[in-house]
Amino acid sequence: MKDLNLLYVFEAMWRDRSVTLAAENLGVTQAAVSSALKRMRQEHSDKMFAQVGRRMEPTPYAVAVSHQLLTALAMVRAASNTPAPFDPATSRRQFTIRTRDVGEVVCFPKIFRKVAQEAPTVRLRTAFQPIDDTLGGLASGRLDLALGFLPSLETSIHRRPLFVQHYVCVMRAQHPLAKRRLTREMLRNLDHLLVEYSGSGHLVIERALIHAGARNRIKMRLPQYLSAPHLIISSDLVWCAPVELARTLAEHYPLIIKPMPLELPSFEIALYWHDRFHQDPANIWLRELIISTCDGTAGAVTTPG
Repeated sequence: MKDLNLLYVFEAMWRDRSVTLAAENLGVTQAAVSSALKRMRQEHSDKMFAQVGRRMEPTPYAVAVSHQLLTALAMVRAASNTPAPFDPATSRRQFTIRTRDVGEVVCFPKIFRKVAQEAPTVRLRTAFQPIDDTLGGLASGRLDLALGFLPSLETSIHRRPLFVQHYVCVMRAQHPLAKRRLTREMLRNLDHLLVEYSGSGHLVIERALIHAGARNRIKMRLPQYLSAPHLIISSDLVWCAPVELARTLAEHYPLIIKPMPLELPSFEIALYWHDRFHQDPANIWLRELIISTCDGTAGAVTTPG
């Protein structure tokens, strides 16, 4: 682009998918962003961003040139060594974090409280994207951070471990075995609920249950965690769940948490960001806030009694 300012507008529109949000995050008027879009369209002979529902989505041409344009802007910033300033106390920026319901339940209440204290006009948005799309989202800026267990994220990605999770058994408080210590034999003869989606660890759990002889005892399968407690409290199903999620849900539902009698691997919850934004002041502020809030989440590596 001949006009360097258009690169900043392209980046903001690519990230925010909204003229209003782009203007707020750039600190300019909506009219200024609209004018820049008009010049951008004239220069490229393409609409660049088109209204789709409530969002401004990039055209196929904009997608094709996005890497080139965003890389050019990153090079300009690196050469000038002057990243965009960020003041959390006055910023109206919206940050988007890739996570699943585990991160939302366990981490986000604490994260939101801290953000509300330090940056009252900043907005947070969580999003779930398949793992194959997460790297592209982090690279483009559509995702600011990713939070969870994402071991396949490697290329140009920074990673900061937060806490370790292991699996426990969850049942209703009035379950016939609620006051007994679970054994492998007991677990094999119980009916199970399994949450299954990519990255949930369900394959590890399912293999362990099959190995224990409970192949035909998986009676309920769900695509997400948050429906699980409603089924558990109204049945004798047992649920193998991450310990921090189980503890958080047990604060709101009549649930009992039991040690896992099967050998299951633990896994690490971490924060991820792209190298393009490693020195970005806004990204630095948010990830430091999350690290200080969630680092070593209480009880994450202990075994419940």
